[in-house]
Amino acid sequence: MTLDGVTAVVLNWRTPEHAVRAVRALVDDGLPADRAVVVDNASDDGSVERFRAELPAATVVALEENLGFARGNNAGSAALEGSAYLFVNSDAFVHRPGSVGRLVDAVAAPGVGIAVPRLLNEDLTLQPSVVPTSSPLPELVRASGLSRFVPNRWQPALGTHWDHSESRSIQAATGAVLAVAGDAWRALGGFAEARFMYAEDLDLCWRARELGRDVRFLADAEFVHLGSASAGRRWSDPERAERVARAEAAMIREHLPRGRATLTLALMAAGVGGRAVVRRASGDPVGAATLRGWWRGYRGR
Repeated sequence: MTLDGVTAVVLNWRTPEHAVRAVRALVDDGLPADRAVVVDNASDDGSVERFRAELPAATVVALEENLGFARGNNAGSAALEGSAYLFVNSDAFVHRPGSVGRLVDAVAAPGVGIAVPRLLNEDLTLQPSVVPTSSPLPELVRASGLSRFVPNRWQPALGTHWDHSESRSIQAATGAVLAVAGDAWRALGGFAEARFMYAEDLDLCWRARELGRDVRFLADAEFVHLGSASAGRRWSDPERAERVARAEAAMIREHLPRGRATLTLALMAAGVGGRAVVRRASGDPVGAATLRGWWRGYRGR
């Protein structure tokens, strides 16, 4: 697929230096400069003026209030209709040349709804992003600590210790970068807007698969993702963990029958709660506090 009809949306909240870098990396990788949309979530820090000065070809959407992740990205997609959409966190940057084209080609294939790249940390080590859809079996495996012993070929469905070495169909991924086919995006109605932030990427993958659309991981598309560049300025690690867990819990309750949802969340809470005890006992109170945030979120406390 040509990149001329692709709409790339970069959502910003008080990280203009990252957002400018993210857009320029996309353009350097072949995205036409006028197909970039930068959405500012009411940063009130001069971000909008900087975007208009430094990214003159891009469409800049200046929101009057912080609408959160889902509504902000949906507003960006509405500003410039595309044959495919690429949603890129402001702190995610193309690393491997040709990654944008590979992602767009992937969602152009029949039956594919979403494609995600391999994510790398700033030091270029792997940042695991592929996860199983939450249900009792994978959460039991993860809570027990056995997921690291599951063979690699089963990992994407049962754990998060997959080596991310091959392109394949997956269940879901944390989406610092998401490519979505245009028809799939419209059928899905965009990101679900029920929550301010978190789990929207997992929910989109879940709903796409429910529609019969494939979700693909591409090993030969790579982005560097710094992680929590915006959220880290707003919440502490335990606060962020609790918010993520609450969002995941709400999503699980929406997609699973009540009994399966309750069991799934109990297993998730048991897993992080047990690890919090171990961290505390081993002299890591900071790590334990973050894990307790996850526990509170899954337990709704």
